[in-house]
Amino acid sequence: MINSAGIKDLFSLVRWPNLIIILITMLLMLFCLINPALGLAPFEAGLSWIELMLLMASVLAITKGGYIINDLVDINTDSVNKPGKNLVGNRISESTAQVLYWITTLSGIAASVLFSYLLHKISYSLIFLFSAGLLWFYSQKYKCQPLVGNMVVAVLSSLSFGLVWLFTFFALSNQGIEFAQVQSSFLLTNKLVLIYVGFAFLITLLRELIKDLEDYTGDNRFGCRTLPVVYGKGVAKVIALFTAYLSLAGLVWVDFYYFQMHYYGVAGWFILIIVLLVLIIVRLHRATEKPDFASLSRLSKRLMLLGIVSLIFFYFELL
Repeated sequence: MINSAGIKDLFSLVRWPNLIIILITMLLMLFCLINPALGLAPFEAGLSWIELMLLMASVLAITKGGYIINDLVDINTDSVNKPGKNLVGNRISESTAQVLYWITTLSGIAASVLFSYLLHKISYSLIFLFSAGLLWFYSQKYKCQPLVGNMVVAVLSSLSFGLVWLFTFFALSNQGIEFAQVQSSFLLTNKLVLIYVGFAFLITLLRELIKDLEDYTGDNRFGCRTLPVVYGKGVAKVIALFTAYLSLAGLVWVDFYYFQMHYYGVAGWFILIIVLLVLIIVRLHRATEKPDFASLSRLSKRLMLLGIVSLIFFYFELL
């Protein structure tokens, strides 16, 4: 029988706050951006509530599996990078973690098959199978390859913003009358969704590069060939700064676009995001030690949260 401490460890293992953020992101994308941009009431067309539940269940289960397999592979490096915080091998056995990985991943794939069946296209489930496979390969191989692992995480993170629109479009394509009625709004919806996909990709990439600098000691000791280990912390920091400046340029352009489109609420909110990114850039220039990079990693996560919150403004801007 699992006691309360064991349940708490299981929730910590699957990073439950991150799962809640992913869930909220998907809901805000649909109800605050996609539906208003298309002029649709909730569940008027596109995804039904059952399909939405299955989509979210699949994404969350596969994500949980990704977290578990990553912790399994990182037992040694986490003992140095996160001493006392690594659960697998301490409070959760490796065999238990292995079982949990397969349960969560296979249940996520099963949910995706049912979801795809309801959309009349079983082949859609290959997207989820590919994501689960990519998470496994990331933990086993890509994680310790310079830049490759960072890019994989950034791509998968941006999927949280893009999948809801992708499958809403697929669902609408099966609904001839509704598809024709909203077709004129597709261009605007595509632009707005792609902005957030790009935002998620760049900010996640920046955070991953910063985390590699933070985890340099453990990665170097156990032969994980991350960017700072292979090319040095100086080169890794330059690439992180380049990513940050590229993100800043993109955010300034996006904010200008929002002002042009008269989305004043979200444009004003993006000014806060830009200010926080400038702060991150200033502190990244000065960062030299592990605590500096740990603080920057937390700030970059807050930057992502501010971006997610900005979706709420579209509910009022697009009405």
